[in-house]
Amino acid sequence: MDSPSTLLIGPYDPHCGEFTFLAPPLGVWRLAGVLEAAGIETKVFDPNCCREPPQRALERVLLSGAWDIVGVSTTGMTLRFDLELAHIVRRVTPEAFIVAGGMEATFRPELMFELGPFDLIVLGEGERPLLDLVARRRAGQPLGGIAGTAERNQDGQIIRIPQRALSRDELRDAIYSTPYDKMPYSAYWERLESAYRIGALPSKAAREAHLAEIRSVRLITLNYCPMGCTFCSATNFLHEAEGSVASIARLEADECLTMIERIMAAHPRARTIIFQDDIFTFTRDRRILPLCEGIIAAKQNGRIPAHLQFISTNRIDAMSTERLTAMRRAGFRVLGFGIESFSPRVLAEFNKAQIHRHIEPMLSAALASGVTPFLDLILSSPHAALEDVAQTLREAYRWLRQGCEIGMYPYVIPFSGAMLAKDPSLLPHTHYARRHVAGTDIAWQQPVKILPIDPDVTDAILRMERSFESMLGPLERQVAHLPSRLRSLLWILSSLPIMAERGQYIADEREVRCELYARLPALRPEAAMLAAATA
Repeated sequence: MDSPSTLLIGPYDPHCGEFTFLAPPLGVWRLAGVLEAAGIETKVFDPNCCREPPQRALERVLLSGAWDIVGVSTTGMTLRFDLELAHIVRRVTPEAFIVAGGMEATFRPELMFELGPFDLIVLGEGERPLLDLVARRRAGQPLGGIAGTAERNQDGQIIRIPQRALSRDELRDAIYSTPYDKMPYSAYWERLESAYRIGALPSKAAREAHLAEIRSVRLITLNYCPMGCTFCSATNFLHEAEGSVASIARLEADECLTMIERIMAAHPRARTIIFQDDIFTFTRDRRILPLCEGIIAAKQNGRIPAHLQFISTNRIDAMSTERLTAMRRAGFRVLGFGIESFSPRVLAEFNKAQIHRHIEPMLSAALASGVTPFLDLILSSPHAALEDVAQTLREAYRWLRQGCEIGMYPYVIPFSGAMLAKDPSLLPHTHYARRHVAGTDIAWQQPVKILPIDPDVTDAILRMERSFESMLGPLERQVAHLPSRLRSLLWILSSLPIMAERGQYIADEREVRCELYARLPALRPEAAMLAAATA
């Protein structure tokens, strides 16, 4: 075969951003860029950016050419939808060689072979395995034994062949290959602007603020987060593929600037660049200050627009007044912090005890510098007590009123590869949901919640969840896009009577309702009546 053609399919989130970022699948596009740079005809199919049902759109793409290799990216949250697309590939193009990749494929290749029509599973980063696979197809060589893959032998056994993570230079070259000029960011922006009803906002300032949030482009500069949080699988992704501890690799400050300039050349309407690294600033970080200085200089000499802003996720114990000041001057307007909990006991359970003493001073310093902190929180942990939940709710509401934004989750989600998900003692407290792959008779039980061991805490959390969902549905039908920072207020509101029954006062209910309704975007007349009736 002279030139095998490759089709790469991104994770499919039919809930429009509930399970994935509402943006082009960055890892899939990076892989496409690497393959194209090697002279391999490659197309990306993004199921979240179709003008018709994705299933029908995929069929059209499959019938439009002879695809030798089809790669399907998978995540735990989107797995049943990803598998639906994989089975469509097998039905429409039965001769294609189908490969699964991504988080879920790396941690559970045996499940991929059981549920999907896959010929091979990629473990970890896909660049080297796919280049090797294409080279072998081109040469007519056997396709077994490729480093960084899992295969099934004639006896049905799963054979895992590890690969080392990309080196720093290899990672840089892969990032440089990302074809930002082909990525349909404008289509995503149009969808978001419609969801936010930008034209209906009452002031230019409000419209500009929302456009700065919507017209964003994502950039990854790091291969993985080394924090080792027990609820997270990202730390272990490359370790799992390598079979040992992978080395950290990331772009240097000047390389970050090179990518910023390339992004702005490809998408000049962009207002914000989001550094999608799980952790952008380390405690011992020699990059952040030179990068900020470089951004400021690039704005002054016109290499990048003066109005360009940035968002990143950072370790809060890596922050200092000096760094916050420099980041604000460079245009960082939102800094994400994985706080997870305000309870020292829960933070210790999450392997984050060291951050507790930094939370109060660094959030205060960030707000004082004009930066908006975005806090990710998990209300409960497996060993949480009721007071732990109450402490996080109270502190979340306090910081929200001071100007922080918050994303809130009620319990630990058992992501494949996370330490808590692998803890056998937590199996009795792990809840499952029956998942079905549309268009097939395939179904399985997927772990979806790790609930607290304390039955009273579990009862409170599940009642909050039911209350939250009962309020969310009517609001979503009546208002424009409801982002996570507003959903967090809804979680707090849902918790008030339930926690009060247990002697835990969180906040004044009328006050919380006023906070919620004052922040609702583009409130319709019917929703305004609902707000007045429930205030």
